Amino acid sequence: MSMHFDLSKIFKSALVPLVAAAVVAGCSEKSPKLVPLVPKKDEKIRDSGDETFTFNPRVDVLFVVDDSGSMEIHQQNLIKNIEAFTRELASNKILDYHFGVLTSSMSDFSSGAKGGAGKLVGSTTVIDRQTAGGLTILRDNLHVGTKGSGQEMFFDPVKAALTPPLLNAENKGFYRENAHLAVIFITDADDQSEDLSVKSYYQFLLDLKMGDPKKVIHYGIYIPTANTTCSRSGEGEPERIEELMGLFAANPLELCDVNFGQKLAELAFDLGNRVGRVMYLSRPAVPESIQVTYGSSVLPNDSEKGWIYDSYRNAVIFGDKIDWESQPTGSTIEVNFIAGQYDE
Repeated sequence: MSMHFDLSKIFKSALVPLVAAAVVAGCSEKSPKLVPLVPKKDEKIRDSGDETFTFNPRVDVLFVVDDSGSMEIHQQNLIKNIEAFTRELASNKILDYHFGVLTSSMSDFSSGAKGGAGKLVGSTTVIDRQTAGGLTILRDNLHVGTKGSGQEMFFDPVKAALTPPLLNAENKGFYRENAHLAVIFITDADDQSEDLSVKSYYQFLLDLKMGDPKKVIHYGIYIPTANTTCSRSGEGEPERIEELMGLFAANPLELCDVNFGQKLAELAFDLGNRVGRVMYLSRPAVPESIQVTYGSSVLPNDSEKGWIYDSYRNAVIFGDKIDWESQPTGSTIEVNFIAGQYDE
């Protein structure tokens, strides 16, 4: 269900301070340094025609919320601060995002539980920029309650949600093959999935994106083993979740962090940075031929307010001070250049 409304208007306020992505939970690769790079001296470029690429970054954000009996206070804290996350993500107006919510229950949950078994929560299960009252709906969906199973599972529900039959039925419309996938676990426990090991879950996510690790982003909001002050409510240490975070080279957002809202905003900044700031080209470009437009405006070759070209990655890197408000919502970035071929 999607009604026409600009969700970004709900979140119009000052941008959250841009904090270095290294402090954010879930950085699997460092943010690129915006320094122009040039081909090695022994490389030659042979022109091979004009090319145009359109950059319209998409990301499907899947929250997996623990709905067991000990989570009420943590769910309330998440709901209270979720606007910091959505406001920061919506500030990058070229991002095309979907929000969806799952619970940690796969079986043995009471009739009063929301969702479960991989089904997206809510009467409006997919929230995007055009969803009327999107923030209110997301808050309601995230408040999954505490009547779920005491056997908290995170890997199994994600797989169930993103594969048939649910993918083509109850969850239809959330997952897009050409979008990035971002998964966020919120829990005071560890994963207790029965069907998937840590490595098989990790491989499942990579396989969804044809083995491209840049297209899968994973975050964890939990209680790290080293934390001895946040109550685990009798739960064991998060060994499986921490092993998974290690595979993604991701740091946790601690469930009881006193600066929880700020850290959520930093997480959203990191997500937007990784999805909406690097445009990989399928053809090598002649650097001096590159022209970049955003809507009707021309973006300068500038490391902060425009773009630079990284020849080693064959990517255009966008600056973190671009005025996204200068163009209407839905505007896209186009990169025009003369394609070249590197010769030995």
